[in-house]
Amino acid sequence: MKSSKQRLIEIFYDIKQRGWVQSHRSNNTGIGKTFEDLAGIEENNSEGPDFEEFEIKSHRLEANSPITLFTLAPTFPKSANKYLKEKYGELYEGSTVLKKLHTSIFADRKNTYNGKYSFQLFNDVDNQVVRIMVYDIETNMLIDDSVYYSYSKLENKLNKKLKSLFYVNADRRFNNGIEEFCYTNAMIYTEPSFEKFLRILDDGRIQYDIRIGSYQSGRSFGKPHDHGSGFRIREDYLLDIYSKRETFV
Repeated sequence: MKSSKQRLIEIFYDIKQRGWVQSHRSNNTGIGKTFEDLAGIEENNSEGPDFEEFEIKSHRLEANSPITLFTLAPTFPKSANKYLKEKYGELYEGSTVLKKLHTSIFADRKNTYNGKYSFQLFNDVDNQVVRIMVYDIETNMLIDDSVYYSYSKLENKLNKKLKSLFYVNADRRFNNGIEEFCYTNAMIYTEPSFEKFLRILDDGRIQYDIRIGSYQSGRSFGKPHDHGSGFRIREDYLLDIYSKRETFV
């Protein structure tokens, strides 16, 4: 009986030999949605991997943007993104009440947000947590470090969701205005290390993105519209987390 790894590799080669295929979704997630549809993998929002023990990530070859390792809500407090949005977010244009908070945060440097605040990740080794630090941009004084991730929650996510990573690259083109992909090569990454994850987070090679806004109309008006908090990384840094990589072309 074939292993899940063997079957996934065969699926990749079958999709690759099809050449250019039309995108199944007209946004940035189209490349992944198309591959998973062609592979017969149903879309889900489960905590586990996409295909048995394998998490599948797809990336356009011409794109320099980082990939999302995983999304995960902070350990504390409850509804942390809502708390950060309401306290430090900026108002939507034309609104006096609705706020949004879209920012990328690193551990090796402070960012600048809305001309008022700086955000930075802090690996609090003594307390075994990763904190989101908020500073006053004028005084450079710390004003909030209450939001954090526990080591145990991050490590569990890394080992449960990303123990085995199947990473697919594709070329992209537009044919008569229709987006198409041609899947070119794939890599399998295995044996992740949480210690390595923390090390490159400290180095600023992992970014943390908050993307939360407010519904501006309809029945959900005023309620948080949270796209999730994501830990993201460039593909060329993946081997700084994983011990092994295999390439398939």
